[in-house]
Amino acid sequence: MFNARKLFVGLVLSTFLAGFSSPAHAAEQGALQTFKTHHESIQKLKKGNKAEKLQAEVDTLLDYETLAHTALGGGDKWQERCGERCGEFQALLTDLIRKNYLKRLTADKNYDLNIVGEETRSSSTRVTTQIKTTRDGKPEVIEVVYKMKQQDSGWKVVDIITDGVSLAKNWRYECTKVVKDKGIDELIKRLQAKVAELDRK
Repeated sequence: MFNARKLFVGLVLSTFLAGFSSPAHAAEQGALQTFKTHHESIQKLKKGNKAEKLQAEVDTLLDYETLAHTALGGGDKWQERCGERCGEFQALLTDLIRKNYLKRLTADKNYDLNIVGEETRSSSTRVTTQIKTTRDGKPEVIEVVYKMKQQDSGWKVVDIITDGVSLAKNWRYECTKVVKDKGIDELIKRLQAKVAELDRK
């Protein structure tokens, strides 16, 4: 369900999130300025290996609830599809995202991040970046757009769009397909297996 490219994006997102140390201040600054202001703190957090602080930042800024709702179709559809297991589904998805990002935050990935700009839309703000990295010995540039929404607690990341492909929409396609074909029990079983796999690494 979750390929290597998505895992790389997970690393980038976790690095992005780690730079936000003050939700209230972030809300005042705006998405782009907050990104620029706090980006320098990323390397300090990585070098300090402050896992608990990084987890707190991720939990504060990533909108797990929206991601869970989107993964099962959003609106009233998500509750119809997960039924009595909605809470379990959201908890597993949250755990999967959290573990994945925290593990890859400390991975030795060489890349340069360039902030391109910000686009404000009616329902969200999009911060566009370019990731310069090397894949199989060849230089590669990946465009990563962070879709953010401002809430009472600060800016929340609700989606990542990589080279035009939405991570939230991918999750929605994959999760709803499993639910439609085999039911919520099978989806939860697969999420449990993925979380266990991350724990073993």
